[in-house]
Amino acid sequence: MGQKMGQKRKRMDQTQNTMHKEEDSGLTKPGINLLELPEEILQLILSYVPARNLLQDCQRVCKALHAVIGTHSFWIFKCEEERLIPRFSGKYLPLNFNWKRFCMKEPFNRNLIRNPCGAEGLRHWHVIKGGDGWSVKTISEEDLTGIKSTFVSSFYWSEKSQTIDLIKEGFWDSILDKYQPEIVINDWFSAYKQWGGTYWMLIQLLGKNKHRVIKEYKTDIRVMETGQPLQQWDQVTHVFRDYGPGVRYIKLIHNGKDVLFWKGHFGAWVSNSSVTVRLRIPEELAMEDEKVIRASTTSVGSLFRL
Repeated sequence: MGQKMGQKRKRMDQTQNTMHKEEDSGLTKPGINLLELPEEILQLILSYVPARNLLQDCQRVCKALHAVIGTHSFWIFKCEEERLIPRFSGKYLPLNFNWKRFCMKEPFNRNLIRNPCGAEGLRHWHVIKGGDGWSVKTISEEDLTGIKSTFVSSFYWSEKSQTIDLIKEGFWDSILDKYQPEIVINDWFSAYKQWGGTYWMLIQLLGKNKHRVIKEYKTDIRVMETGQPLQQWDQVTHVFRDYGPGVRYIKLIHNGKDVLFWKGHFGAWVSNSSVTVRLRIPEELAMEDEKVIRASTTSVGSLFRL
């Protein structure tokens, strides 16, 4: 019995060795050998693979793929193909720009605020309770396009805040200290049209210890008057430029209260807050790239209609 098992295992080993030899010689490989393709075509194919898979899997396959994935030019090409930046905008960025990290984390041009409209209740917000604190109210999408909920303050000044860790979000020291990308703040506030509300916002750019304030912007106290005929939303916008080195955190602080000092949540509404870090690229270049995207989308759509 043991002898038969030994012979069977030996035959299996021989079969596997034969298969490995055939694979090494290319006999069992159907289709095209990717490594025989021109580097430009190989780059194009690899650009469709998610960045995480490229680093964790593809570059470990063989030295040739590792060499392609490891080049600076490949990551620039991938970023452009994925429209993470407008084409030919690389010349406006630092020579040591970390394209690989940029592609992996995609830190620019996205909202860094978590739960900006209250869809998850008060999650991700630090609340200092004044009056009855903050609550969340469902609103009509007609009030603020695409937005279904808002934070609502109470009868005394209520504060909520959120702190963004820029390094954790994917930025790196040199891009923050030397290049200093623009930091764009957008906020929307309103109130019950018949009862009104009061609001102000503070945004701080903080150093590594979270206490040193490098730059800040504070609105004046904004009042939404009572007895409005229609639901009104006001937008607050600010852009930080040339703020200096050392910024590692961004802190957004909201304060709101009502006008009539009523028990419950009848104060200012705050929703759709955003903090976005954007590259300093000429506006006309970004607009031209947007036209290319729309044109290509239209072309694909017309093909499907045919």
